[in-house]
Amino acid sequence: MKQVLIVATGILLALSLAPAPVSAAAETPTYNQDVGPILLSNCASCHRPNQIAPMPLLSYKDVRPWARAIKAKVEAREMPPWFADPRFGEFANDTSLSTDEIATITAWVDAGAPEGDGPAPVVPRFSEAGWAHSDGSDPDFVYDAPFEWQIDAEGESPNFNLYTPMPFSESRRVSATQVRPGNYVATHHIVTGLLSIPPGMVVGTGSAWKDGPTTDFTMVRDPDADPEVLKKLAAARRAAASGDAEDDDTDAEDAEEDPDAAEAAAAARRGFGAYIPGVGADVAKPGQTREIRGDLFDHIFWNLHYQATGKPETARPSIGMWWSTEEATTRVRTLGINEHTSEGLQLVAEPPLPRGERRAAGQAGQGLNPLLAPIPPNAANWTVTGIGAFQNDAIIQSLFIHSHVRGKDFTWVLTYPDGREDILLRVPNYNFDWQLSYDLVEPLKVPAGSTVKAVARYDNSRNNRRNPAPHKDVYWSEQSWDDMFLATVSYTVDESGTEND
Repeated sequence: MKQVLIVATGILLALSLAPAPVSAAAETPTYNQDVGPILLSNCASCHRPNQIAPMPLLSYKDVRPWARAIKAKVEAREMPPWFADPRFGEFANDTSLSTDEIATITAWVDAGAPEGDGPAPVVPRFSEAGWAHSDGSDPDFVYDAPFEWQIDAEGESPNFNLYTPMPFSESRRVSATQVRPGNYVATHHIVTGLLSIPPGMVVGTGSAWKDGPTTDFTMVRDPDADPEVLKKLAAARRAAASGDAEDDDTDAEDAEEDPDAAEAAAAARRGFGAYIPGVGADVAKPGQTREIRGDLFDHIFWNLHYQATGKPETARPSIGMWWSTEEATTRVRTLGINEHTSEGLQLVAEPPLPRGERRAAGQAGQGLNPLLAPIPPNAANWTVTGIGAFQNDAIIQSLFIHSHVRGKDFTWVLTYPDGREDILLRVPNYNFDWQLSYDLVEPLKVPAGSTVKAVARYDNSRNNRRNPAPHKDVYWSEQSWDDMFLATVSYTVDESGTEND
């Protein structure tokens, strides 16, 4: 089901259309016969109650006041949000309108936006609560976070971690999961994972970040812990910070010796998924059902990042789960910039960072891509390139990109072992508000030895209307005023042999 037509409320109000007489011409498009089906198929998944869009577009009564604004947005191809260059790749979740669909909407508005005769188009099935599963269903189980976070009207808080109990103690198969923010406007991201609290630590009341506010559900030292356990814990943390500890973020080296451990490590990292602007439910393809290992992990890890909106806000995130009875036969893996994976190399050729620094943030950009130079002031086309390699035959499923407000464009290039190159994806106008996954219509088989190159350009000039400070160096961190370079490939391992003719 296609997503989204969203526009700024202020602009829309300025462009709203006053009532106009309905044209009698037989060839004039009408809402009931022509325009309504287009909007319901392409826009209503977000333009409905309890979703991200500012107004519903489910009926003629809903749509009529916004007709002129709708025309302006679709003619400019700003809505529905889809940013892939149509010359490269075909994607199953392509939300763009065809030339004929845009022409139909334009003609309808120019004719006075008539409702037309006959019955109104049927509204697709949607979750009344606002969940985003493609079949419109509500989750089988909803876990509401036990906290409500307070967000200041001004400034920006660091991203921080909270920990809540797992809602079940057995392994549960899921066909889909979704992380909902509880406040779309004020949420920069939510990333979840699974873990077991180590000896010597408990979940209690402490600072969400260094010198930050005191809140529940933080991980703190257990006051009743054995002193020797605490000493060992402190030593392990010092070793991790110095880079002397082994990096257990990857299961590549241990996979052959202990496949179950590798699978568990992957499950822990993925958790229930993530929320970033533009992302809905994570629905598995047939044969890719996964397990939530409540039998191995006793807590949910939440990495939370909020942003000021100009007024005080609150947010209470939640997780939806759709159960499955299918066997989990195929694991979807990720080739990405900030992690090792079982079949790939890091996108950026840098040594693993100490675990305690991975999620560090701040204006100095510590912890993220320390080998990358900052983006200079007023640089309009600053380029960053990352390269990853497939060490086994693989099947590429989807591509994902992420940067902050200075991100300008991304290009994914696949190079085969024989030197042939294909552009898999080009996003000429990256949009921070809609960070989409690009799912291939036909998953692509690639042989071992193939490489992928992600080329990103950043605009730190005054021409970037969203740039908060074109006169400053831009460092690499998770803060919105800094930037990021994150490009990932979701893939499965090809067990059948690979052909690329």
